[in-house]
Amino acid sequence: MKAIVALLVVLVAASPLNAIKVPATGSGDLAKEFQLFVDLIPLEKFAAVTKAYLAQDKEFQTSIKIVRSSEMKQWTQDVEHAPEFKMLVNYMQSHGLDIVAILKAFNKAIGIPPLFSVIRAYLAPQVQITGGLQGYLQDLIAVLPVEEIQKLYEDRMEHSKVFKDFVHEIISPKYLNFYQSIFKNKHYQAAEDEAAKAGIDRYLFQISSQFLLQVSAFM
Repeated sequence: MKAIVALLVVLVAASPLNAIKVPATGSGDLAKEFQLFVDLIPLEKFAAVTKAYLAQDKEFQTSIKIVRSSEMKQWTQDVEHAPEFKMLVNYMQSHGLDIVAILKAFNKAIGIPPLFSVIRAYLAPQVQITGGLQGYLQDLIAVLPVEEIQKLYEDRMEHSKVFKDFVHEIISPKYLNFYQSIFKNKHYQAAEDEAAKAGIDRYLFQISSQFLLQVSAFM
């Protein structure tokens, strides 16, 4: 499931939470595999839940402000400048996914000054929410066709060499130190400290911060 989470992060980064076409390059083989997962994700429901939390939930609003802070932007730049991250980008680009285009769109989006749109928040659909960051994650999972995604994942691991190779690449031991260093970054630590001061659980902020950063870019 770790690979599926990584997949979802990339997909959210690729789109302002609406129907998307995964950008391809070269053969487009890896992009085609990603598209299969995109077609299963209820992006409109994701957007509805996110907008409802933005309008109604204080902890979520605070978390969004923190992930849009200068510390988190600097953290993102540090991660993107790491040699291991560039290796991952080169791998995906060379295997048919135009990850460079995705990153350019994402980096441009997080540079937008407003933290979030108040008008959009108040015009959000009336969706009943569980509340808090933990509730947000639970509510998103509730609208996901988890079994279908898991079955597709298993199917592609068995029948698609390009997808199987991609999964083996991102879980390769050569990236272990890079993954472990991500949350030790001083800019991330400063953001996490700010979240803790606001009463947000450190662990919840850590497991949701990357996803929130992607989502917040397109609010």
